[in-house]
Amino acid sequence: MLHIFTALFSLYVVIRLVVPLHLPFPVKLSLALLVLLCGAKLLLLRLTFGTLTPDLPREIMIGTGIAHGALVLLIIFCLIRDILSAVLWFLPKILPLKIFSGAPHLTNGQWAGGMLALALLLSAVAVYQAVRVPEIHRLSLTLDRLPKNLDGLRIVHLTDTHVSSTFSREWTRSVVEKVNALQPDLIVITGDIADGHPSVRAGDMAPLAELHAPLGVFSCTGNHEYYWGFQQWMRKCRQLKIIPLQNAHVVLQTRGERIVLAGLTDEAALRFALPGPDLPKALKNAPTNAVRILLAHRPQLVKQSAEANVDLQLSGHTHGGQIAGVNYIIRQFNGGFLSGLYRVKNSLLYVSNGAGLWAGFPLRLFVPSEIAEITLRCRTS
Repeated sequence: MLHIFTALFSLYVVIRLVVPLHLPFPVKLSLALLVLLCGAKLLLLRLTFGTLTPDLPREIMIGTGIAHGALVLLIIFCLIRDILSAVLWFLPKILPLKIFSGAPHLTNGQWAGGMLALALLLSAVAVYQAVRVPEIHRLSLTLDRLPKNLDGLRIVHLTDTHVSSTFSREWTRSVVEKVNALQPDLIVITGDIADGHPSVRAGDMAPLAELHAPLGVFSCTGNHEYYWGFQQWMRKCRQLKIIPLQNAHVVLQTRGERIVLAGLTDEAALRFALPGPDLPKALKNAPTNAVRILLAHRPQLVKQSAEANVDLQLSGHTHGGQIAGVNYIIRQFNGGFLSGLYRVKNSLLYVSNGAGLWAGFPLRLFVPSEIAEITLRCRTS
């Protein structure tokens, strides 16, 4: 959808910002073509390379990301400006107050220059925030059924690493080093591990094999695993010592207690004639008296989890919405869940902003990436 949105709305920016400028026609034409080119970035990548995220050098992906992000911000700024202009035109007609008179008037050139400078600055900041190595986000979660012996158990939750030429081997190694330094009891990854075929991403993925925790490293599948050869990715995960849970569970034994850890597939599987998420199958024959933790890429599945006596669901997928303010639109496409902690009946849901994101739109504007370190607490501690 994003590639269609930016391609169409780039024409809107040309009409609202470029056409009114008092500049020679050749200059305006050049500016218009530049805007349209930025808007067509993703379409051009698909036509040229057959994918929206080709294996191009990191510097090129970052540079085009800044230009494309600036255009998206210009679209937002133009929409806000036009909405405010309409409001300020309409209000004096029904509220003839003097406060609406004498407002400063900016020329088209001043508007265009100001908005372009702001868009480029914010886009550069947003790309930096997106591609940097994420910080550790620490939180404690109290689970009603957690045995006292498991109080203090620590889980590192990774999601949406989207390993690619943008989030390359060096980035992946830095993430792995941060995770291992925490010395967690358990490491889980809730999907969208990489973008690209496993044979192409093998080098960038290699550091993930160094993840280690006493209870193991487990994953569920996200939608992106299906875009690049699902079965090949499952084999690659196992080679990296990451155990994929596909509508399945394991029973972990620690401190004299049991933990049911289950994982689901993603609904994207249905487009490839593969099994979609099946929670009853994932929990079949699981102990009913043990604490249950579910890995599900999409947060809206918590409505089923709550009915299945799941104590904690860990999810990603949303990237936190990526752009502050606009991110609340993303919430509507994810069952009302966006980022952070939620309670649904007796179940807790934690939605991580993710460690990386899709390299086709590498922007995070005041929505930071994260590595989540979760400490479990029992109710009576």
